[in-house]
Amino acid sequence: MKIDPLLGTEKDFENLIKSAKKKGISIILDGVFSHTGDDSVYFNRYRRYGDGGAYNNFDSPYHSWYKFNRFPDSYCAWWGVPSLPETIEEDSSFNEFINGENGVIRHWLKKGVMGWRLDVADELPDCFLDNIRNAVKAGGEDKFLLGEVWEDATNKISYGVRRRFLRGKQLDSVMNYPFANAIIDFVKGGNSRDLIDTVLDILENYPTPAIKVLMNHIGTHDTARIITRLATDDSPSDRAAQAS
Repeated sequence: MKIDPLLGTEKDFENLIKSAKKKGISIILDGVFSHTGDDSVYFNRYRRYGDGGAYNNFDSPYHSWYKFNRFPDSYCAWWGVPSLPETIEEDSSFNEFINGENGVIRHWLKKGVMGWRLDVADELPDCFLDNIRNAVKAGGEDKFLLGEVWEDATNKISYGVRRRFLRGKQLDSVMNYPFANAIIDFVKGGNSRDLIDTVLDILENYPTPAIKVLMNHIGTHDTARIITRLATDDSPSDRAAQAS
C-alpha cells in the first residue's frame, strides 16, 4: 500500500501517471500475490519490523496468510525458495487485503493506474482470479487485467483442471510466450512451418479481444536476454542448473 522511498513519493507516482497520459501511455502495475518476501512486514522472519509478523507471532493477523508445516521454521515457499513464503490466496483475510473495497487492487486504481499484470497467474486459483477481476473492473470496464501464462492460455491445465483464463470474466489477455519462443526458434534456424503453425494456433485458439491486447515480446525479466539465447544454447530450465 506504500511506495518504496527508493523509487520516490506517491506524488512522484501521480506525476508519472499524468505525464504518461499526456503521451497516450497508460500505467499498469505488476501484482505479485502468490508469495511475499520472508523479510516483508507480513512474514517478518528477521524481525526488521519488531516482534510481529506471521513467522514470529502465531496470533499475528497475517499468520493465516501462510501455510506452516511446523511453526515457525517449516513453511511452504514458492518453488521451494525459503525467502519467498507462499500465500494462501483462498484465505479470507488475505483476499480482503488484496481485493476488498479498501484493498491493494482498488487503492492503486484510485490513484490512476489503468490495470494490473499478474505474476504467475497460472499458479493463482480461479476463485482468487475471479475476485481480482471483480476488483479491477469495479474501477471501470476499461481497466486492464493481464496474466503471466507461458503456455497456450486457452487450454492450460493446472491444479488438475482446465483453466478458464480467456473464457470470459477472468483475464483480459496474457503474455505471449508461445509467440516469443516461436520467433526465437525460427531465428536460430528453426523450420518456418513451425513458426506459421504456432502463429495460426494462437490466432485460432485465442478470442479476438485477447489477441488485440496480447503482450508480444521476445524476452522478459524471467528469461535469458535475447542476445544470450541467440548466441548460445537455450539457458538451463531447472532450478538446480540455474543456480550452478
